Amino acid sequence: MSNHWEYVFSAILLLALVSIYEFITSSVQFDSKRQEELLSGCGVGVVTIILLNNPVNISEGIFVDSRWVWLSCCAIFLNWRVVVIGGIIAATYRYIQGGAGAFPGVMTVVVSIAIGFLWRWVLVLNQWKFRWYLHYLFAFSLEVAILIVLYTFMPFNKGPMVVSVVLGPLLVVFPILSTVLSLLLQHHYRKGVAGFK
Repeated sequence: MSNHWEYVFSAILLLALVSIYEFITSSVQFDSKRQEELLSGCGVGVVTIILLNNPVNISEGIFVDSRWVWLSCCAIFLNWRVVVIGGIIAATYRYIQGGAGAFPGVMTVVVSIAIGFLWRWVLVLNQWKFRWYLHYLFAFSLEVAILIVLYTFMPFNKGPMVVSVVLGPLLVVFPILSTVLSLLLQHHYRKGVAGFK
């Protein structure tokens, strides 16, 4: 069984990886927009792969990590092509990893990106400023969606067991992580909703 400190480590790892990703993507000069999108998307995928290789193990073949926090925030702030490339890499790698949680793992990639795109659309449509409490509401709604995915798609009736193990950390640690990450990304781009590409 896991403990809350493993989730905290996952959160710290994600923030460290994001700092490296932002430093590299803001320092490198790309020859073209298409090249920038492709390499940035691969960067999103690489960050996700590293997270997938440092999971919190629930049981054999079933584990959680902060991949959906990262991908959902990318879906809000990054070019959609970058997110799709990163998402394809992430989903493919998780499927290749296999185990009982392979299909739910792929679904968390799809759902997290969809949640991010949905929030992005709502913010732009209503011309809302992405204030801190909206960051937290976004983060909490994401974790609720992920819990539904884990409960619904986990095979062998393991959904209730998995949800009972991860419920606390996913509703306490990860929303805070997601709020911090989305605030950092918003600060990095400095243009808020109006700066979406």
